[in-house]
Parts: sequence; structure tokens; C-alpha cells
Amino acid sequence: MKTALVAILTLSCTAAYADVYRCPAAYPGKDAAALPLTGAMMMFGERPGNGLPFPSGWDTPSDLEVEGGMDQHYELPENEQGWLICEYGSRQRVKGRIRNGHEYGQAMEHYGQQSWFIKLAPRDASCTVHIRETRFNDTNKRIWTVSATCMRQ
Repeated sequence: MKTALVAILTLSCTAAYADVYRCPAAYPGKDAAALPLTGAMMMFGERPGNGLPFPSGWDTPSDLEVEGGMDQHYELPENEQGWLICEYGSRQRVKGRIRNGHEYGQAMEHYGQQSWFIKLAPRDASCTVHIRETRFNDTNKRIWTVSATCMRQ
């Protein structure tokens, strides 16, 4: 009985393991100005170098409008390298829907001026990208945060 309990607890802990990735708040590369974070997406496949171009594979995410932004769920294929691609310097804000005085589903248009690539762990396959906007009332300034939670295969 004790062995079965330990086995069940071990399996439940491994099944619940997740990696969390976060985009830097400003573009961290030395090749361009420190533009603000404005969004992210995921792709898969090998990249031919450190800069552009993008990896060859992409998946259309399942979008969920949440308070303060969006959750985008991606299912990446097995045996392919996954990437979180942070976007910086987008200029066009897309308004969300107002419900009970709160905005849901707002975002910045994709394809900012710069992209930053974060390589995912090899077995990360089921990922949700959390894109959130925070507005500071005293200055009306807006900042975006992006994190991705990925479950292992």
C-alpha cells in the first residue's frame, strides 16, 4: 500500500510539471533601442542563426479573452524545437471588450519592430501564453507583461 501511494504521488508530481518563461520588459538585444514589450507568439522548428528569420513552423493558437489581455494556447508538435517569440515596439493597440467596468481581450497588433527568441525546453509541447496589460492610473501609462506556461510531454 505504501509503495502504491508513493508511486501515485510521484506520477502526479511529474504530470503536473510545468516550465514558465517570461519575456523581458524591454528589448534586451544590443542591436536596437530598448523598445517596450508589446506581445508574443510561439513557433517551432530550427532557426538558421541568432537573428531573423523566424522558425519555419507555426500554429494558430486558441485565444481566450481574459481580464487585462489574452491567453493563447498552443500545441507544439513532438520532436520540434519550440520558441517563445517576444515582440517589442508595436504601436497599434487593439481595444478589448468592456464587461462590468473591466476590459477583456485587449492586445497590441503583432509584428513589432524587434523580436526576441526564447528557446523552450525540448519536451515542452502544450503551452499557454499569458499577455497582460497594466495601466497606471496616475500617469495613464501602459505596460505589457508576457509569460508562458508549458507542460511537458
